[in-house]
Amino acid sequence: MKHLATLFGALFFAAGASHAADPVKIDIYLDGKLQQQATLKGPNSVYKFWLDEDPGTILELQLVAPEPIIVDLKETATGRAAPNALGRAKLVGRGGQFAVSELKGESFKHPYVLVRPE
Repeated sequence: MKHLATLFGALFFAAGASHAADPVKIDIYLDGKLQQQATLKGPNSVYKFWLDEDPGTILELQLVAPEPIIVDLKETATGRAAPNALGRAKLVGRGGQFAVSELKGESFKHPYVLVRPE
């Protein structure tokens, strides 16, 4: 009986571990246009991109939790008095959205909108 409980425990852990490793996808929009389709896989994975129109600005997303999707945001821009803007976004359910303008006290150079694909 003890071996059976151990077997079930191992199977349950394996199923949970495989779910945690599923990639997380986030679409990043700017001015209503799709800019990037980020894929984050695993805890603390990072995705960075530079805007074609503003190569001095970098947006970085770091995965905090896969469900609901929670990411830390960091925008680094050259030529500004305060070069970094920081925040945390939460995307719940398919089609969930988050606009960085919703962050209190932070001033992002660009009005990014994060969308969880359908």
